[in-house]
Amino acid sequence: MRSRYPPGVTAEQEPTIHQPFLYCAVFEPDGGESVHEPPVISAPLNSAADTAIPHGLARDVATALPGLWYCLHLPQSRLDLVEMEPWLLQGTHQLSMGHNILLMPIDLFEKRALGPLWQPVLAVCPDHLLDRTAKRAGDLNFVLPASPVSALSDDSINAHWGAIHERFSFGRPMLGGVPALTRRLDLAAVDLPHRLLMRRLGRPSEQPEPDAQPVALVRRSIHDRLFVAAAAELDRRGESFESPDLNLAEAVRETASHRQISASLALPGVPPAYVRRAYPAQLRAQLRPMADLDVDDTWSPRIGERPDALLERAAMEFVLTRRAVANGGPGLMMPSVPPTAFTLLAQLERHFRDATQDRPRSVRKLLSRFDAAVRPLLTEAVVETVRSASSLTIFSNFPLGLVTMPGDTAPLAARLPITYEPLLPLTRTVQRAATSPIVDWNNRISVLVAECIPASDPVGAESRRGWTFVQQRNANVEGLTLHLADTLSLEALRRAVREHNPDILIISAHGTIAGAAAALVIGGQPYVELGLEKSPPVILLSACHVAPRGAGVVSIADLLLREGALAVLGTQVPVDVRRNLMLMGRLLANLADHVVNPGRSATLLEVWHHVQTSNVINDILTATPALREWGRTPGPSGLPPLQEFMLHRSAGQIRLAHIYADTEKVLGEIADEQGRGDQVRNWFRRPGYVPESLFYLFAGRPEQIHLSSVRDRIERFRPNSEAAG
Repeated sequence: MRSRYPPGVTAEQEPTIHQPFLYCAVFEPDGGESVHEPPVISAPLNSAADTAIPHGLARDVATALPGLWYCLHLPQSRLDLVEMEPWLLQGTHQLSMGHNILLMPIDLFEKRALGPLWQPVLAVCPDHLLDRTAKRAGDLNFVLPASPVSALSDDSINAHWGAIHERFSFGRPMLGGVPALTRRLDLAAVDLPHRLLMRRLGRPSEQPEPDAQPVALVRRSIHDRLFVAAAAELDRRGESFESPDLNLAEAVRETASHRQISASLALPGVPPAYVRRAYPAQLRAQLRPMADLDVDDTWSPRIGERPDALLERAAMEFVLTRRAVANGGPGLMMPSVPPTAFTLLAQLERHFRDATQDRPRSVRKLLSRFDAAVRPLLTEAVVETVRSASSLTIFSNFPLGLVTMPGDTAPLAARLPITYEPLLPLTRTVQRAATSPIVDWNNRISVLVAECIPASDPVGAESRRGWTFVQQRNANVEGLTLHLADTLSLEALRRAVREHNPDILIISAHGTIAGAAAALVIGGQPYVELGLEKSPPVILLSACHVAPRGAGVVSIADLLLREGALAVLGTQVPVDVRRNLMLMGRLLANLADHVVNPGRSATLLEVWHHVQTSNVINDILTATPALREWGRTPGPSGLPPLQEFMLHRSAGQIRLAHIYADTEKVLGEIADEQGRGDQVRNWFRRPGYVPESLFYLFAGRPEQIHLSSVRDRIERFRPNSEAAG
């Protein structure tokens, strides 16, 4: 690795080096023409001729899988063509940019114009579309001739790397180690990112042996990512990792304590209720669960012709591997969620909806049974991955964040930031995974709160009071604007969004289960689509049970991703309006703090996780009138227990994996000093509390919402820079 940035690139060339390459995987849609996909399937699927089941992968889209997989082995941008210092490699991994591979129906490819954001490089297509694809690729100034699927091989990868390098490398020598086509797709998400990293480090790396075990590959991947992070840290200190006086193993261990690895999981599985509703008996009889490994799951130019289970598996592994390559960290395929886990989840969500009160003891019992049902999925490789990760992307319609890992006492969502990419329908997941949109707010954030609940409704009145208070509290924060709007009809909501064009849209509404859909109530009507002309990048749904996962309903939270939102926050269960306002208000307060004091958090996901976990104290102290009164009453120190906990006593005492138990412990110590320890601890048990903050989930890509300049984020890793400190 050399010591110049960027290596061999002049000042005039530098602005273009970050321009991402664009690849296109072209396919022919059924019927020869693309059609709009309806948001909700209202009738059972009587034939699987056009769609693989149970996750819903369109067979015409599946014909593009060989091209999608192939392009993952090519360079993402010019940066992949030149040597990079460790600090720059670490900085680019933090952005999770990834390959840009458009999944293109041939009819749209022939019509669509490509914007200046990308550098078109290569289009791959089925053989019978080669003439049409080649002509259009030429018209769009693709750098390389279009390639038919039958021509894809290790030799073609070497040829394509060589041609791309010759065109874009600025005269630098070509790096060795061009990756061969992945053989085993079931291990690709942990293997391919590692092989690409080894190429960066100038080290040889072979594909896994036939008997390779995922846990060994995970450990290898984590160690080498930590090596890069340690080298980047040494860069910042002005030291060399080649110094004979350096204990490199110690540097790697020190880096490991600051977990900087983004990991990814794919967790297949469809709720039994969805299967019963969507598929007739003859199709249901064909369904089989997926295992985490499958030796028959190998790359082939004919992937699109495989049986449904292998077809859908290849699609999931593609989106998983693409994200893992972008993160530079490990990805793992997990076994299918057992039907009993979905059934227990549905019972848990139904308990919240039907209970007249929280009944915490019942919730704890259901969560315990839920953990037991899911525990077999937590293989050694999964546990190793999670424990080494700083954040987690989960491709699934199952909320793994509610599961407690072995050795922990709090659910996984407390341990680390989690974002979900829904797998239903799988066609949409593949389409969404193709590109890497990045939003850079640059410390200026516009927020619109759309109030859809009438003031005559007690919840609407409480909501208005709360949001008015939040607006007043943030009135003088330069860089944060907060508008409130009454939107008692769908048209009023659309009009308010057009007028304000917010970065964040907060929709305050009632949620409802309408048939097979979790919807928002606006103007007395349930809606699962909003039809916004331009979706804000972030939508926060301040509403009850708009993202349930157990009963297999179509949720508005997922459908808003289809409408163009980059990230959507929703609730799995009904939530108390006052506690929800507290949580949303704290999120905005933390965003305002970042605007005033930039650099504390890099992405929206990081801010959200801090707010979510630090809200645990409110889950506990607002659970009952007795706890609420005790938490607000000044004690011997002159401070109420809530303030004493937050300002003084919690520092260094709270472990995220044990956040509820540790919070109880500290609060119990405060109560002991008041002579009320036994009484308060008894309140924790009876009637107890519900971990409500962990029943919120972020779908989409909140980690791609950058609060400050993306360039500045990379610069933080530069040696001797002001950002690096």
